[in-house]
Amino acid sequence: MKEDKYCPNCGRKLSFFYMKQNCPDCGVDILRFNAEARLQQDAAQAEKEVEALWRFLRKLDKARLIEKYCRRKGRPLPWEDDPAGNE
Repeated sequence: MKEDKYCPNCGRKLSFFYMKQNCPDCGVDILRFNAEARLQQDAAQAEKEVEALWRFLRKLDKARLIEKYCRRKGRPLPWEDDPAGNE
């Protein structure tokens, strides 16, 4: 399915095969139009993704610490099945 292209500045409908960089009516650079705002959106999205990754890594680190503590004390891990079968 072909999607119609439009100029982001003037809204002129462009051909699906229009490959030039500038709009034929208003002359705006289609590829770089509003690039600063798109870069800011990308930066904000990247910050969210990095924050989510760090939260996940902190959870993994806590799990590693709990694992180390349980092994040192000779206790079963909280997320493993109860070895005695008590449920």
